[in-house]
Amino acid sequence: MGPIEQLRDAIAASKVMLDPQIGDGFVFGTARLPVAGAHVNVNVDPESEDGSGIDAGELVGAIERVLEMSPQVWRRIIDDIAEEIEGAVGGEEVIEATDLRDDLAVRSVVVFADATLLSFAAPMQFPDSCIRVQLGEDFEVEDVSIDPEGEG
Repeated sequence: MGPIEQLRDAIAASKVMLDPQIGDGFVFGTARLPVAGAHVNVNVDPESEDGSGIDAGELVGAIERVLEMSPQVWRRIIDDIAEEIEGAVGGEEVIEATDLRDDLAVRSVVVFADATLLSFAAPMQFPDSCIRVQLGEDFEVEDVSIDPEGEG
């Protein structure tokens, strides 16, 4: 059994994801993100930046940290995303007056050993796009991008 299979088995044993599978070098499945009140797709990337081996325990721990995030941390992330986007849009006129904080709906989570990526839909304000957010180890927002749907 290879390292990716061992990671899948460790994730399955931890029960952090439903029915973890392997595909394209990732372990993926779905999980409940209680703080967002949603089930999300979760992808776990076993590759580390330095090329070292997979630490299944570390990655399972990273998944658990995301899924057990406190409401306060989640609210800070949502606020930071909205402020970042509002700052980038500036004074441009918007068609939809809905607060972006109320429009953001998390769709997926990608877990790395040292970072987390979140993907959001914002159907009222960005109906044809996906908002991608990179979080650091302490869930600080490091990067926000708005990508056309289906890209990246």
